[in-house]
Amino acid sequence: MEPKRLLFLLRQPPYGSSHALEALESVLVAGVFEQDVAVLFRDDGVWQLASDQSGAALGTRTVGKVVQALPQYEIDKLYVCAASLASRGLTAADLVLPVQTLDRAAQRDLICAQHVVIND
Repeated sequence: MEPKRLLFLLRQPPYGSSHALEALESVLVAGVFEQDVAVLFRDDGVWQLASDQSGAALGTRTVGKVVQALPQYEIDKLYVCAASLASRGLTAADLVLPVQTLDRAAQRDLICAQHVVIND
């Protein structure tokens, strides 16, 4: 049986609420259960990829370190919205790991190719 193609659309900033960490934990669980998992960081979710972050001041885990662990769970289909990066002044050099940059049309194609889209 073919694994389900799951896309997690992460749009929340890394701090200020528990949404980002909870969504990333869901991504990791899906990876453990051998689903075909992809992650698209979009809107303020691109901040989860920023290399210059620390949750220590807030007494929480650093979201960027959780993101860096995704490939260890065989989650390597990682994408980021080009427009979201640009509008926040971020470049690929600012990110904790390599991700594929997608324009809006490529994001639409990615979303349409999934069995399930989980939107945080």
